[in-house]
Amino acid sequence: MSEDITRKKIALSANFNAATRPYREDADLYKHTNCYSYALGLPELGCAIPGHLAKRDGRLYNYMARADYLHQLFQDDGLIKIDHDALSSAETQIIGVAVKEYFNAHVLKYHQDGTWSHQDGFGQPISNTDSDGKIITDLHNANLGFYDEFVAYFKVPARGIAYLNQLKPFA
Repeated sequence: MSEDITRKKIALSANFNAATRPYREDADLYKHTNCYSYALGLPELGCAIPGHLAKRDGRLYNYMARADYLHQLFQDDGLIKIDHDALSSAETQIIGVAVKEYFNAHVLKYHQDGTWSHQDGFGQPISNTDSDGKIITDLHNANLGFYDEFVAYFKVPARGIAYLNQLKPFA
């Protein structure tokens, strides 16, 4: 593996409290991350872009917010698509993806206790509630506000996820 690439194993977060610990220890951390880096448990990625974790090239187009294309981007990052039944037995970090087609995608983080949390965009607050103020336990029934289509669940492989050191997706 290139010296520019880091591979990190990411265990499933126990709960919202455990997932947000780094953000409580560094009160400014959320200002430098987005929903994808938060959901993966990799705040060092900053503003992580699906499909670009381990490569410097690539462009973003508005079609990235199509569900079919998002599947490919997350798989390009090394994530493994799983179904709902696999949530309870997973040991590595799981993310859930929702989309407002042709506009934007949103990534949420799963916890061992069956709840979800998310960062509401780059530099935005982290929460475990949906747009109705309810704790998120089911992405299919949660009110995700602007995001109106569930895309899929993905997990980090047991061997970990590879990403560029000093990620610069637009360089």
